[in-house]
Amino acid sequence: MKTQFTRSGAVALLLLAGAVAPAYSQDSQHAKAGEVLAKTRKALGDKKLEGLKTLSAHGQMDRNLGSVQASSDVELLIVLPDKYVKSEASRGMANMTMSTGFNGEKAILPCGGNIQSGPGGAMVFRMGPGASMHGGEGTKPSPEQLVQLNATSLKGSRAEVSRMMLGWFGAAHPAVQANYTYAGEAESPDGKAHVIDVKAADGFEARLFIDQNNFLPLMVTYKERQPRMMTSGGPRTRTISSSGEQTKELSDEERKKLAADTEKMLSQQIAEQPMSDFSLFFDDWQRVEGLAFPHKMRRAVAGETTEEWTFTRVKVNPKIDPARFATDAK
Repeated sequence: MKTQFTRSGAVALLLLAGAVAPAYSQDSQHAKAGEVLAKTRKALGDKKLEGLKTLSAHGQMDRNLGSVQASSDVELLIVLPDKYVKSEASRGMANMTMSTGFNGEKAILPCGGNIQSGPGGAMVFRMGPGASMHGGEGTKPSPEQLVQLNATSLKGSRAEVSRMMLGWFGAAHPAVQANYTYAGEAESPDGKAHVIDVKAADGFEARLFIDQNNFLPLMVTYKERQPRMMTSGGPRTRTISSSGEQTKELSDEERKKLAADTEKMLSQQIAEQPMSDFSLFFDDWQRVEGLAFPHKMRRAVAGETTEEWTFTRVKVNPKIDPARFATDAK
């Protein structure tokens, strides 16, 4: 099979990960995938990867989602085999810091809870005064909602870091328990690439493109629903009387009804949203303590660039404070 692909001329990311040699069946396609990925791991660092236990990376991310444009300082931390956190500190007027990731089987949720799960693993980000995880100010998610949110967020973060790890080290996160199959070759004016299909029992799917000349990853493609943003005006409603405009506080019952109606509306909107084609392009490979890392990355949705990453500081096997992986949102 032959597929067309486009090489990245990207601006952006160097990320961290721990490379774990995946297991393959005796099937010829799996064996071919194992052969290609073994050469990729050798090109990326060979024995150095085996000693990789922790990584930290710092840089900048520029995001462009339609009319929303923003820049953030980004820090990524990994402790193998079961800890990952991504912290974003937005620049400009918003000045908001948000962390996501996981510590074992528990998800790391953004401070303030400005995120909720949606159908198919989609995530909804809410912005505005009074926005909260499940409705208006003062409301708390039920135990059942917390369990669902943890499961969805955990799955989403594992998928996120796995896609990155495929590009950085030729292996998904070990918790995903992915299978690797050789899918064929891809061609472009720049040259040819090996194509590896990556799948897991939990529904994780991605496709890895590897340069046939140097065995460095070129890009990872996958399908996903785009994040949705919602602006909330907070738990107040305006009424007009003869004496002028007044602001009225919602009662607890009214607040709960508003939250339930909002949840229903968002779930319906997300469920109706089609899956989009995502691509991660890796570029600007540099050696860091014997390991090769892509210092630039670009994310595109349906061919349109939505994120550009540039990482400027990477540390191999640094000491990382365990408190950075706290799972209780304050």
